[in-house]
Amino acid sequence: MKNTVILFLLATLMACAGNRVRPDYHQFIVEQQLQPINRVQQFRFTGWQPLNTDHLILLGVQNKAYLLELMSPCQDLPFAQHIALKQTSRTTLVAKFDKVLVQDQIPESCSIDKIYELSKDQHKLLTDFSGGHIKASKAIQ
Repeated sequence: MKNTVILFLLATLMACAGNRVRPDYHQFIVEQQLQPINRVQQFRFTGWQPLNTDHLILLGVQNKAYLLELMSPCQDLPFAQHIALKQTSRTTLVAKFDKVLVQDQIPESCSIDKIYELSKDQHKLLTDFSGGHIKASKAIQ
């Protein structure tokens, strides 16, 4: 009887965890009135945080944060341990031309569609909203 109760409680907890509402990053962009920028000058990659298959946060020097929206889903992004950037210029990040490279068992190349610069408050809101943590503290080559 005791084991049945424990199993029932575990099943209930797992069902509740599965019903967690996923963050809507498009809604976040609208609510925060974020405007896309075409490029980031003097960009040096220092960290990243996956949000879902279509969005991630990149950190640059001086703790500048950027929300990236990808052109198409990058399926392994939420599970990736390493990423790299394929940039047209070493010091500039450019929407529509540069790519995020997910370096997993099957490497994936995902084009950057839009770049949004985040204020420190917006970055904190987004990080809290997503429940995630920065995965890297420096560029991974």
